[in-house]
Amino acid sequence: MNREIKFRGYSEELKSFVYGFYHEVDVEGIGYSYIFWQGNTTYVSADSVAQFTGMYDKNGKEIYEGDILFHHLQGKRKVYYPFSKDSAIYGIENLENGMKSYLVDSHLYELQ
Repeated sequence: MNREIKFRGYSEELKSFVYGFYHEVDVEGIGYSYIFWQGNTTYVSADSVAQFTGMYDKNGKEIYEGDILFHHLQGKRKVYYPFSKDSAIYGIENLENGMKSYLVDSHLYELQ
């Protein structure tokens, strides 16, 4: 599957996420991260940068790597941490007793 290659990163200056192309520049041993979007170049926090997975949630919102997605079940909730279109860590949290268990999964078909 061909997915749109796009990133997001948090800009302290704008106090919001910006979405577009990602580029990292090394100046005298210091790395700077930028997102190019709508004709603008914005410095972003390197640890906030995430790539678009090519997937959308049930409301049509784009899902980025590292997003936390919830599916509520009776007395429990299923939690997804997507890495890409094909893989994620997911788990079950029992909301009644606080027990948690997580697995690596290679099928995100439930989110589509």
